Amino acid sequence: MTSEAVRDLMLYGMLMVSAAGFYAMFYALGRMLRRPSIVAFSYLFAALQALGALGMILPPHLDPFWKYLIAFSSVVYLFIPQGMWWVVTTFHEREHAA
Repeated sequence: MTSEAVRDLMLYGMLMVSAAGFYAMFYALGRMLRRPSIVAFSYLFAALQALGALGMILPPHLDPFWKYLIAFSSVVYLFIPQGMWWVVTTFHEREHAA
């Protein structure tokens, strides 16, 4: 693997991870403030996260195991902010009901 390939993989990995963090942050912020526009804005970062994953998957540098792992984690992460929001609000509702 060339140094340019390593650099590209690192940049796409950084894009994937940082965009996933911004996606979760803006999604939660939009839900807390009840601002659908901020939730919609968070989906831009979800798309960037998927783009970062594609940047690592499409070139021939990684073994198929890593490509499947990155693809799986990228797809699963698209649903994690919604799932975590559901878990947190459900637990809080149960605490207030008790």
